[in-house]
Amino acid sequence: MAFGVNPVPLSEDPLVGFAENVPQFMEATQADGSVVIRTANNKRGLLNYQEFPGNKGGNSYRIFCMGGSTTYGRPYADRVSFCGWLREYLNATDPSRNWEVINAGGISFASYRVARLMNELKQYKPDLFIIYSGQNEFLEERTYRALVNLPLWLINLHTTVSGTRIYSVMKDMINAVQSDSLKPEPERYRLASEVDEILNHTLGPQSYHRDDVLKRQVITHYRFNLLRMVKIARSVDADVILVQPAINIKDMSPFKSEHKDRLDKQAQENWEELYQRAMDYFKAGQFNEALINYRQALGIDDRYADIHYRIGKTLFALGQYIEAEKSFRRAVEEDVAPLRILGSMQRIVEEVAASENVPLIDFPGILRDAYLKNHEHTIFGKEFFPDHVHTNMEGYRLLGLALVDQLIGQGIATPGDGWNTARIEAIAQEVVASIDPVAEGYTMMNLGKVLDWAGKYSEAHEAFMRSLEIFGPDPVIYDRLARTSFALGNDNEAMQYLNNILSLAPEMPGVYVRLAIIYEKQGEIDKAITHCQTELELVPDNFYAHRRLARLFEKQGDAAAAIRQYKTVLELKPNLQYAHLELAYLLTRQKSYDKALVHAREALRINPDQPRTHNTLGLIMKKQGKLKQAVDHFTEAVRLDPDNTIAKQYLQGLQMKHYKVSSAGDLSE
Repeated sequence: MAFGVNPVPLSEDPLVGFAENVPQFMEATQADGSVVIRTANNKRGLLNYQEFPGNKGGNSYRIFCMGGSTTYGRPYADRVSFCGWLREYLNATDPSRNWEVINAGGISFASYRVARLMNELKQYKPDLFIIYSGQNEFLEERTYRALVNLPLWLINLHTTVSGTRIYSVMKDMINAVQSDSLKPEPERYRLASEVDEILNHTLGPQSYHRDDVLKRQVITHYRFNLLRMVKIARSVDADVILVQPAINIKDMSPFKSEHKDRLDKQAQENWEELYQRAMDYFKAGQFNEALINYRQALGIDDRYADIHYRIGKTLFALGQYIEAEKSFRRAVEEDVAPLRILGSMQRIVEEVAASENVPLIDFPGILRDAYLKNHEHTIFGKEFFPDHVHTNMEGYRLLGLALVDQLIGQGIATPGDGWNTARIEAIAQEVVASIDPVAEGYTMMNLGKVLDWAGKYSEAHEAFMRSLEIFGPDPVIYDRLARTSFALGNDNEAMQYLNNILSLAPEMPGVYVRLAIIYEKQGEIDKAITHCQTELELVPDNFYAHRRLARLFEKQGDAAAAIRQYKTVLELKPNLQYAHLELAYLLTRQKSYDKALVHAREALRINPDQPRTHNTLGLIMKKQGKLKQAVDHFTEAVRLDPDNTIAKQYLQGLQMKHYKVSSAGDLSE
């Protein structure tokens, strides 16, 4: 027994806990009295509906497919997931057995949630767990207070401790490094019972920032979770197969890029100039010139993920596929929002499979072979991936077929005389023919929503266009296309889609105010005002339209009308911070400082940590001659936002006048 450590319960994760333990599957009694296990009603938004007998038959072979949304079958569903294909092929391969293939893939499930679900499912007499996990490890926010104090040798336990004892050693070491003031409970980060993606709290991946320490901790946790899954399966004498995840590297840009630390302003400006020049060359088809400028920018900053991606695209255009793939992969590694499995994690899958003597399905290798048959390169992209990690139907089919071959090789399935190439092709045709085109249309809509949610507007737009091709003119699809067009800066295209909506649904809320935004950008203030007023005729309590109208009146020079609109906004939304701030600015320009101060202070009450509020208060105090208070607010604005140029300019102006603190505590000349 390594280091004299006793095994810890497999049900316990040493680094994260959960707010509550809500089952994902529930028992249900049928009309004939038999019991079935089915996906819980409240979990069907995250898992496919699945059902299997509570009393497992003697001739049954029960397989649980575990993982995240790829296992689920996104952007489709169970029927064409690799689990669905496996089910179809097994029934045709060896009809002598009752094959129960249960798709337990959970949307956005990271490895710690997969392990928890495996721990729940182990009670249902599994014969085999198939695990495809690793794309969602950075999707939920969490910290690893215990890991911070672990020695380096423990972080790299795979090189020092037998795989059978890694988990136990880590748990005991975590307990040992806790300070006396920390009890066992605080050592684990407590997660919500349901998945809570970071992206749900922001528009796109803004909340992500480079944190190399956290990245290493997440990767360490991933290793332990894979090991734990193997132990859970073997604790009930079930077999395990690991699948090496694959990702789109060619046709999906990084989700977020950040410059390296301590890059000074001049260096960043030089970088931006080179980067933009390279982009222009690329658009003009001058790829060699683009490459020269990209690489010069790379010499200034090699941590910015997108530049590696752009170099990859340029090298690909030049036919330099080997070098292009290296750049694409570096882009994935530098992505500040790593929503695709990293190379180090893929190596962990291989290492765990080897150390635990678990069969490994090389899915990237399968796709590479498929590329070689039809393409002059093997760089994974839109040929098999409609998004960043989910494959298309053919990719899922190939994986399902590889799993059948694995089960045949292990002697679990015995192919009958009818199992041949013709039968395999016939099954594929049957499955694809059974897919309703309408279902594909909804699939593309859902895919577009996911991509839009992640800030991938160009890719989302393509998915919505495919949905439009299937459904034809539809106000909901036009609405989505208008949003992605606007996000991409294609204002005229967005306007056309919005007008398409009005031709089909002239009273659809929100359309006129969005047209007003575009007209305002184009400098057509009168048209923008007319459209806001039309919106308010349809939806009188649309506070956003009132706020937009207030700003338009202000641009038009009608301060009184603007003030009336702001007051209406605040009647509808008394705690709308930005309405208070905008009204305070307007009143300040009107020299109504006391009234402006009321709204600025209300904004401060609503959110004391908003730099703009302190800017506003600083300006009002400066206008009122309360210079000490003005300095205090501008200083606080800079503390909250170190790049706040407005506050810095005001502070510099005040300091240049050589103000001194008087005995009364105010600043005076």
